[in-house]
Amino acid sequence: MAEHIDIVPYKPEWVGLFDQERQCLEHCLLHLSPVVEHIGSTAVKGLGAKPVIDIMAGLRNEAQLEQVVKPLLEAGYCYYPCYGPAMPDRRLFARLQALQQAVFDTKDKVPSRQQHPATHYLHVALLDSPFWSSRIAFRDYLRSHPIARDSYYRMKVKMADQKWESTSDYKLAKTAFIRSIEWLMALEGSSSVNAGKD
Repeated sequence: MAEHIDIVPYKPEWVGLFDQERQCLEHCLLHLSPVVEHIGSTAVKGLGAKPVIDIMAGLRNEAQLEQVVKPLLEAGYCYYPCYGPAMPDRRLFARLQALQQAVFDTKDKVPSRQQHPATHYLHVALLDSPFWSSRIAFRDYLRSHPIARDSYYRMKVKMADQKWESTSDYKLAKTAFIRSIEWLMALEGSSSVNAGKD
């Protein structure tokens, strides 16, 4: 069944929703002292997005990745170990409407977005991982480059008018734009390094 992607204009309350969730995460994962960051489009002022708060919790070692599962389930998150083989360096959780503490160990058990829409996605990753670094860098680039931010928004609005087989297809379609931003970030990074050598 084709899925509709809902892109809405930027909402300032997204910051408060993240802060509220950050406090919850810092409390339930207190024993691990996570670094909690707001990522994704809702973390960029002025950027419209799907109304889902994307969060990243950074940990210091791989053993801690398994230690988050029980406290996060107890805090009401749903857990997606079915995606583990594709992303062994992180763990994926979500807050879903009208569903708590579910564990989806096979992809066919993952509920549709229509059944249980997500309000928050949580990626638990290692602080020194490429995943962590790339998400922070992409967010920070869009925050400091309004032209890139606005181009990204226009592209997402245009794409939202299409019908998608799944949100995975939508994410894949955004990849070319994201890669172009990563290329610009690398180019600017090498320029600043070279400028520092003069």
